[in-house]
Amino acid sequence: MSKFGILFFGILFILLLGCSAGELVSPNYYILEYYQHSEKEELRQDTPLDLSVYVYDTKIPKTYNKNQIVIRHFGPRITYSDYDLWGVKLSKTIPELISKRLNSYNIFKRTQREILTTRADYEIITNLNNIELYRSETVQQARLNIDFIFRKSEQADILVEHSVNIEKVLLSDDVDTFVQTINNMLLNETDNFIRKIIIYSALDAEAVLPPIITKEAAEPLIFEISEEEEISGGKGLLLLPAITRTDNEPHYKIIDKYGYEQSGQMGTAIPLLEGIYSIKYGSGKANQLMEQDNIKVIPRYKTIIEPDWGCLIVDIIDEKRNFAKVRYEVFDLEDGESFGSEFPAEEEVGEQEKVWVLKPGIYKVTVNNEPFNTYRDFTTIYVEKGKVQKLTIVMKTDEEDNPTNMAGAGVLEESFLEASLANLKFSSAIHCNVNINSNNEVDKDNPETTITINNQLENYLIYDKDPLHYTMKNLIEVGISKTTDTDFRLAVDEFDLKNTLIYYFIKDVGFYSRFDMHSHFFPEKSYNSDKFYYTKINEDNIAADSVFADEIEIKSSLFPLVLKEGIGINYRILNFSRANLSLRAGFGIRQDINNDFYQLASESTWFDSQEIEHRTYNEMESESTTGTEVSLVGSFQLPFNLTYSTNADFLFPFSKDDDYSMEWENVINLKLFKYISLDYKLKLENKIQEDDEYIVEKHSLFLRVTYFLR
Repeated sequence: MSKFGILFFGILFILLLGCSAGELVSPNYYILEYYQHSEKEELRQDTPLDLSVYVYDTKIPKTYNKNQIVIRHFGPRITYSDYDLWGVKLSKTIPELISKRLNSYNIFKRTQREILTTRADYEIITNLNNIELYRSETVQQARLNIDFIFRKSEQADILVEHSVNIEKVLLSDDVDTFVQTINNMLLNETDNFIRKIIIYSALDAEAVLPPIITKEAAEPLIFEISEEEEISGGKGLLLLPAITRTDNEPHYKIIDKYGYEQSGQMGTAIPLLEGIYSIKYGSGKANQLMEQDNIKVIPRYKTIIEPDWGCLIVDIIDEKRNFAKVRYEVFDLEDGESFGSEFPAEEEVGEQEKVWVLKPGIYKVTVNNEPFNTYRDFTTIYVEKGKVQKLTIVMKTDEEDNPTNMAGAGVLEESFLEASLANLKFSSAIHCNVNINSNNEVDKDNPETTITINNQLENYLIYDKDPLHYTMKNLIEVGISKTTDTDFRLAVDEFDLKNTLIYYFIKDVGFYSRFDMHSHFFPEKSYNSDKFYYTKINEDNIAADSVFADEIEIKSSLFPLVLKEGIGINYRILNFSRANLSLRAGFGIRQDINNDFYQLASESTWFDSQEIEHRTYNEMESESTTGTEVSLVGSFQLPFNLTYSTNADFLFPFSKDDDYSMEWENVINLKLFKYISLDYKLKLENKIQEDDEYIVEKHSLFLRVTYFLR
């Protein structure tokens, strides 16, 4: 391996470790502590009750009696945080806080946490039913559900009971805020429990406890108890599904029992206080909206509205499948009422499609400002409940390509919704290219230039469902070329297949495995302007008879066949809709299967009398190389209709006798029109020729016409 290769690998390896380390989060431990500043002076007693009390360990269900903080996801699902842990045992810490509060307020003569020889007169029992962090896309809450019980020792009768089930919205998303809020809630409810004990001692009719305050002094405490117990109801979620699975569906109105209105986005769950609501939704004017009443929002529950509506999307193109900016209008076929007019979205410049949310029924769509009762430039479509219909209108054009009148209309993409929701997606396209090619692979100082016309069949298969991500890219390219000295000949013949499977075990880091194959379909020949003798020597060093010709077959069908396999770690550096970049490193294998692949020997023999060249072609040996592979794969959507994709592939062999290999492909695409684009491809490869290592540069410029099969 060259010094350059070692240095490059070292830099990439350090980068991978550094990026991965950024994702390895160390655990955070949280405690509950006593806040002296939160004490209530009105609860502090001059003379304690001449009694002893024993505070038991808190009883906690198995679900919550864990180190991990429990995260509740509005509904029945909970998860445990791997990185946010309790640094204390809740069953011990909660009674310790209660005991310290009782001592600070001087409530009992003796408060104990250990069983002594003399049993305490009374006992305090706590049952922690829920302690959890509610988390959704729009709101975070802290929930505490706990019971406090005060009773005489060894008796079942409860003297004082205080049960709370409260939720508080967190003003910050961090777990520190959640823990501090829970801490405050525990101490505050302990105060309320102590307040009830004091009131009970003052108002106890049977004098079970000696009074420590007068009835008159207890009245303000009773008022404070009633104030504290007026706790607002919890929050639930309301969801109107977006059946197009996009953000384009219109907003809707939510009205509470007081008539207060707020807005919601279809497809986004809206947090609401417990209660009864009504909603208004749909496209059109206020009197055309659909309504539903008596919708009950339940705390910690997501209320999902069953769709009783359908969606309509209108796309307008010309007969060449180019975007046509023609205004259309949507009418209810039954009563002729208009829901509004709109221009179709020009998605190529970033406009979003207009989604019409309508009652199930038949609708009439007109173009060119035609009214409802028109008999030209119109079509009808049936909108079904819970389904999406995508209507395509085709316009005729004049000599200057301006749209004139409707040529036809209908639903051309019946599987529009299903295709957009499927985890497995397949796309295919045919490209026709005019290609100007220049490369210095044969002679680094004298590049050859050729004009080529070729066709490409490009297929993509993607499966994306966490935690698995699979991509398959297949490119079949066949083309012919002609120079000033030759007839049409097969110039381009390639078959390229790339398969990558990634399993993400944390957000952006996962294991990958890949299998790539590069080959061709037809035999390849080498041509010469003058006839020459050639001899082929196979891999076993056996020579065939000499042949006198002006061409020779140097490659058979399918061979040479290049295979690449690899496994390792994939780190997703960027993962946005317009930019993605991944770095991979792991164990790689490269296999060059060179059956019937002949290469010209370095020197030729000449017959001086006849000035005839004699060439020797040697069959290349098949090779297999193992080593450390590093890859960088990315694509970027840039301004001005530019797209850039890159695929850098390095293999650093384990054997010192083998040289590293590099293949780096860069493609820049400029979209000129809807189906016409300009492609520039730069492919870099390292090559060693007569102990001279240099970089092979392959430049390709395409004027590409594309037809999408699906």
